[in-house]
Amino acid sequence: MAKRKPWYKTMFERDYYDYFYLSGPRTEEEEALWADDQVDFIVRRLDLPKGARLLDLCCGHGRHSVRLAQRGYSMTGLDLSAYHLRLAKAEARKAGVEIEWLHRDMRDIPKRRKFDGVLNVFTSFGYLENDGEDQKVLDGIARALKPGGRFFIDTINHDNLMARFTESDWFELPDGSLRLERRAYDIHTGRTNVDWILVDKDGERHAQSHSVRLYTYTELEAMLSKAGLTVRETWGAYDGREFSMQSPRMLVLAEKG
Repeated sequence: MAKRKPWYKTMFERDYYDYFYLSGPRTEEEEALWADDQVDFIVRRLDLPKGARLLDLCCGHGRHSVRLAQRGYSMTGLDLSAYHLRLAKAEARKAGVEIEWLHRDMRDIPKRRKFDGVLNVFTSFGYLENDGEDQKVLDGIARALKPGGRFFIDTINHDNLMARFTESDWFELPDGSLRLERRAYDIHTGRTNVDWILVDKDGERHAQSHSVRLYTYTELEAMLSKAGLTVRETWGAYDGREFSMQSPRMLVLAEKG
């Protein structure tokens, strides 16, 4: 029997976008404003001059890379999904910006490249099979940064999610489709395992599953330190609120010594 590919190698294809990515509470217009706000925050917190070389690690369909390129940064976007990158290239052409796109695993940052900053956003960390593989990602980021280079990561706040954890919920979309989420938290591995099920207005069923390691701040800070990165600031959301147990997000800015 052929070994099944890890979920993160197969999930981010057309079905993900057609049935799940924009089947949440945001419209496409709200999504654009949301991304604009995030980029505003990232630019302020990285505090790097225009022309600085940035790596968008797990760049997805390029919503951050394109906006940062429009603001004058030299952008590289890296992602494992070929479909992601096709969408990203189309967005870059539409925006009239030049971006280097790399089709690679996040552990495979080019060793000869040096960046002023690296960003990893929208909970794109913790996908890999174990903590050791995630550490390899942080080690690679540290190697890729110039001395004094900055790393910005945005992920789910473990403590907040655990406080409000529910095993399932559902909601109805404007077109009449129904979306169900089923979740299980593995206390031994620190992973949340999620099944998404969407029943469209015609009764057709679509499903996706994923598993993400949710790190506490203490765990993440220790891993960053092991990689040679020092935490400089933390926030609990893109509005700049203080990071706490109740924060919806965990935003961390670290620096290479």
